[in-house]
Amino acid sequence: MLEDYAGRGVFRGFSAVGERGHKAVFRMVWHHDRRFELILDAGAKTLVFPTVLPGVSRDSEMYAALRHFVESRHSGELPPHRRVDPARASLLCTNRRGSVSVGMAVQDGDFEYAARKLIHTVHEIFLVFLRDGPYYEYMVESLGVDPDRY
Repeated sequence: MLEDYAGRGVFRGFSAVGERGHKAVFRMVWHHDRRFELILDAGAKTLVFPTVLPGVSRDSEMYAALRHFVESRHSGELPPHRRVDPARASLLCTNRRGSVSVGMAVQDGDFEYAARKLIHTVHEIFLVFLRDGPYYEYMVESLGVDPDRY
């Protein structure tokens, strides 16, 4: 399924890095030409992008707003194609030393559903949360967005 996203041009430089035990690691180039890593842990039933947003203080308004945004992806107010069904998977948003991770706990064993919804959520973080919010300076300073092209 991840290869399909790469084949359609969503990711660039996609590769399966390796497997160890129940874990598999994938790398891709994605938003703002940044390298992303996706860790699938079949034993823990999780999928995690460990560093979606760097340089975000745990006690910042931005992190609080991001957590609210991520949680809102479970809302029944969203159309079904944009919503994450909590009976199937639960979104996770954590901050370790200023590095925000976004992941998915798989409830029903359907890793393909969880991966698709996780990818859509991270995509919306970049295309909705960051662009529609007051985060222009963050994008330039922390993500390397070229202010002349944005």
